[in-house]
Amino acid sequence: MAAVPVGAPPPAKRKKEGPDCLETSPVPPAMVGADWSSLPYDLLRRIADTLQDTNDVDCYMDLRAVCRHWRSTTDDPRSDATDPRFRPRQWIVLDEVFTSDTRRLLVNTASGRCLHRELPQLRDHHVVATTLGGFFVLADKSPPHTARVFNPLTGGLISFNAPVPPEGKVAAAVCFGMASPMLTLLCDSSRKHYTAFPDSECFITHEHEHQHKHNYGILRMAIRGGFDGGLQRLTQLQDVVFKINNSMKLVQVHPAQFLFNNLPETADPEDMVCFLMEFGGQALMIAKLHRLIKVIKFEPEHDVRARLQSIGRFAIFVGHARCLAVDADKFPSVEANCVYYIERLGSSAHMCKYNLQDEKDERVSDAVDFVKHNKQFVLAADRPFTIIHLIASYTIKVRDSELASQQIPFGEVFDEDETSPMFMDGGLLHLDELYH
Repeated sequence: MAAVPVGAPPPAKRKKEGPDCLETSPVPPAMVGADWSSLPYDLLRRIADTLQDTNDVDCYMDLRAVCRHWRSTTDDPRSDATDPRFRPRQWIVLDEVFTSDTRRLLVNTASGRCLHRELPQLRDHHVVATTLGGFFVLADKSPPHTARVFNPLTGGLISFNAPVPPEGKVAAAVCFGMASPMLTLLCDSSRKHYTAFPDSECFITHEHEHQHKHNYGILRMAIRGGFDGGLQRLTQLQDVVFKINNSMKLVQVHPAQFLFNNLPETADPEDMVCFLMEFGGQALMIAKLHRLIKVIKFEPEHDVRARLQSIGRFAIFVGHARCLAVDADKFPSVEANCVYYIERLGSSAHMCKYNLQDEKDERVSDAVDFVKHNKQFVLAADRPFTIIHLIASYTIKVRDSELASQQIPFGEVFDEDETSPMFMDGGLLHLDELYH
């Protein structure tokens, strides 16, 4: 054994590394100071195509921002705002109710990604609504307040000639299944829905009263549930719902009794909410009556309906205003194959969870999660928020159109019941209205 020289420092102790420690390799000299702007065209296109396939449109925009060469190599999403490759998919605007500036928090319900975006375009427009997908519906601040459909990931705008109706709480959907995009606006307080194409001079108004009231109900179920099956698929569903309606009329059965077996005597059928959802290529109806939950699968081609007991790794959040599905694997503490909802208890509310497989219902938290404030239920300020609280809050809140609030004094648009999603009467779909 060789002697240690006098005055030499003691040998360094080898750091014990865990089995999961990853070794890193030094950067090769050839990569130091590399000119990334000279990457081959084919490689850049492959990277760009991969980002498009995974709907990481924001990352695609970041790639284009690197240098002029990368921009010239890839397609510009702003050149055609209707290009299907760059449309937002499964994004929700989580803080739309709580903020008035131009910064927004977007969450992808499929990947779990959270994205804070500064959207300077909002300064020049009134926010009318957001879609279950990620589009903003805007109105120009200057008269005649024409409509715009805004993509927050690309900054692209689809311009409309039609002025936006000055309605209050509005649900919106953008359909791309025709020659040009169709914008649909739905207003619960007036029970009207409006449609327009980019070259339309005004929105076409559709009023639903008396014998046509069920048309509004079905449309509301679809738009509030983010149904993305297209007009033809929705027409097929409508036919099935009408057949169910006729069957119930013959036997004089209430819709709640039709959907829920052994309906408790204490259950109030008027407290029922219902949504249509496109899920994994299937058309689902999610119905909630008090603490009872039903998820029904429709097969319009065969006129079949069946209660669904499994939605795999996904969870559904349902409220009076919206319904959406999330990938439970991507969201901490969210349990798969469950339906989350808010249980109202006087002036407060709790989070609850319903398991579809064993039909077990339980309260997620003993503490009060939501309290009634200024006619709306809001998250309690004295506790940290979980993703479950935030998504649940999204399902019960729909902000007023900024255009309506600018044109009509506050208090003249909605009464107390209409401004509170948890007590919403005009906006709550009663299934007896849907079928009669």
